[in-house]
Amino acid sequence: MATANNAMAVTNSYQTHLEKAHWDFSGDVFGCQISHKVQRFGTLQLIAKPGEALTLTLQTDWLHLENNQSTATVVAPSWQSNEVSSSATTLLNWQGSHASSQKNIAVFLEALEQGLTWQVAISAAETNYLINSSPVSTQTAANQFRVCRQQLLPQPFEYLRRLDLRFASSSSQLQASHEQDLYALYRYLQADPSIKEILIDGHADASGDHLSNLLLSKERADEVMSRLIELGVPANIIQVRHHGNRAPTASNSSVSGRELNRRVTLRLVKSATQVAAK
Repeated sequence: MATANNAMAVTNSYQTHLEKAHWDFSGDVFGCQISHKVQRFGTLQLIAKPGEALTLTLQTDWLHLENNQSTATVVAPSWQSNEVSSSATTLLNWQGSHASSQKNIAVFLEALEQGLTWQVAISAAETNYLINSSPVSTQTAANQFRVCRQQLLPQPFEYLRRLDLRFASSSSQLQASHEQDLYALYRYLQADPSIKEILIDGHADASGDHLSNLLLSKERADEVMSRLIELGVPANIIQVRHHGNRAPTASNSSVSGRELNRRVTLRLVKSATQVAAK
């Protein structure tokens, strides 16, 4: 597919023959993936991860581009006459041999369910490339992917490894956002047996006297611990400490600083063997 900048460029098309084409699904609570090999060019993938938007990627075997964008589109295969919405498109951003996008990707999953084709148009120097997926046996992989997505963890370890729960002034009451994060943490613990300890540290701002701040930070930490135990987290892996206003994360001289200091921090600790394996 030529562009205004390289209208005279040669266009090379790539698509796996239908008799050799297949879509591979893999997944668990940590992530779901559909892969499709395009012969002599690379691999198209649809990826779902906890707490993230769907990602469409193209991993090439030999082409490398930087500071480039390519258009990915849903099209009907040659033997179908149905029209495809003009909004079924996204821009893939290149980094070396890898191009990806997280914008408007749901339509590409729907395309697999409808037996449609993914097409990527690439403009590079004096050559254009037209990459087409093969619309064969797509529905099974798409259905497996949807089921897998429903079972994904709410958040990944990178999000949960350190949580800062902010509290209202003079309050130890859990908020709706706290409940969501604590449930996500509980779900993650169910899936990852390498977590050996949860460290909970309660804090307060400097609005009150030392003793009242110490007590308030303890109440906040205890409230978080109690909620985790109610959810099903074993009490023996929870370690609780409270610090009053002795460890501010920001200046207590401003409203925004005091808001940051009214917090409970949770940290997940993996076993030493798991850390070494990383």
